[in-house]
Amino acid sequence: MKRKVVPWLMVLPVLALFLAMTIYPFGFMIWASFRDYDLSRSAETHFIGLSNYFQIFKDSTAIESMKFTAKLLSIAVPVELVLGVLIAFLIRGVRGERIIRSSLLIPMMIPPAVSGVAWKMLYNFAFGPMNWFLSLFGVPKISWLGDPFYAQLGIIVIDVWQWTPFIFLMIYAGLQSIPQDLIDAARVDGADWGRVFLHVEFPLLRPLILVALVLRIIDCLKTFDIVFMTTWSGPGSATHTYSFYIYKVGVSFGWNIGYASALSVLLLIVAIILVNVVFRLVKMRQQLGFGGEE
Repeated sequence: MKRKVVPWLMVLPVLALFLAMTIYPFGFMIWASFRDYDLSRSAETHFIGLSNYFQIFKDSTAIESMKFTAKLLSIAVPVELVLGVLIAFLIRGVRGERIIRSSLLIPMMIPPAVSGVAWKMLYNFAFGPMNWFLSLFGVPKISWLGDPFYAQLGIIVIDVWQWTPFIFLMIYAGLQSIPQDLIDAARVDGADWGRVFLHVEFPLLRPLILVALVLRIIDCLKTFDIVFMTTWSGPGSATHTYSFYIYKVGVSFGWNIGYASALSVLLLIVAIILVNVVFRLVKMRQQLGFGGEE
């Protein structure tokens, strides 16, 4: 009896912490999403069914935030994947590889708050280095954070700058793990670098690339800090990401906990659907070697 009780007693604090920090907030979010729970009006709540969910599709700002998040996802993530893979292949064996490798990881190591301030200075209309550099070629000054198109472009550029190193790091680590014997055998058989890449390296790296894709999709849907530090979703609602809108509804401009919870649940559902679509499209379970035939 004692043997059975002691392990549970040792695990209990961790289990209690896990329930308190993850399960309870998640359950509270689901519960609040079905209730009229706006702290700016009253602390009392009452059940309203799916009204908060229906409200999302009538909310023009929510729709705009979905559109910009989709744009960020469809442009930034593919660019990061291509650049990350390309850089990982190009720097192999070049002189100063270690220095280049370390330098490329710097954007990922800078805290988002610091990089946000730095990019805000770079995009400054009057004194920013971006406009100064473009002026050398006769390009007129651009209002990077004041024009809707350039503000969105600016956010996408920051995201690519910050997260391409993550893709690069995963692919570069994968390249180092490929047995040199396989590459040498292919070259002995007359394969050039292109065939070695297509028939030896890429198939071995494919699971890593797919994992990186899934991680970036999940992370891109949660984009918050860049917008918070640079544009604050402006001008207007041009750079409203979905996560930032949830923050505004639930914490910043209002205390509508019920509506913010419904927005969060919808984001969770979209993330699950997208990840499952990627899993099915590329048959990731087989790629990673832990799934059966489908």
